[in-house]
Amino acid sequence: MVNRTYTAIVDAFNKLITSHDFSKISVEMIMEKAGISRATFYRYFKDKYEVMNANFKDILDYFIDPSRSSNYRELCFHLFEYGQNNLTIFKRALSSTGFNSFSNFIYTYSYEKALEITKSNRNGEGFTPIEELQVDVFCNGICAVYKNMAQQRYKISAAEAADALYEMMPESLKHYWWK
Repeated sequence: MVNRTYTAIVDAFNKLITSHDFSKISVEMIMEKAGISRATFYRYFKDKYEVMNANFKDILDYFIDPSRSSNYRELCFHLFEYGQNNLTIFKRALSSTGFNSFSNFIYTYSYEKALEITKSNRNGEGFTPIEELQVDVFCNGICAVYKNMAQQRYKISAAEAADALYEMMPESLKHYWWK
């Protein structure tokens, strides 16, 4: 069941970030746009960074669902296509800095999801030390890909990006993502 208040807050943030730089958006602006009180906002989120990062979490969780992506290549396609279609949001979100920045969240959440999927497909076993290194590099690389995509550096389709990213994925993990 979708929580209407949570959705209203995230939707308000999404509307604001299409027309304002991230640094100019305040919690008060989000509350006003969502039509909620301060107490209600803080019941759901601790700050605007958490709202911004909830977007990526929701997007990744949506596309990672096996009914939408049956393998890692399809996930890359959906995420790259979504990013291309929402360049302004990604560009402004990626301008955030600090510990709670969007790029730090992309890395952390992507790494956690990779570990979760690997463990579920390996009866609780996580990464080998080599795979841990590979996934660390891969997830950091995904952050750079999103930054460059937001700057429109890549003149390729979502399908071409998905193929290239899938080819770079550590071989030992390609078969552990979905069963």
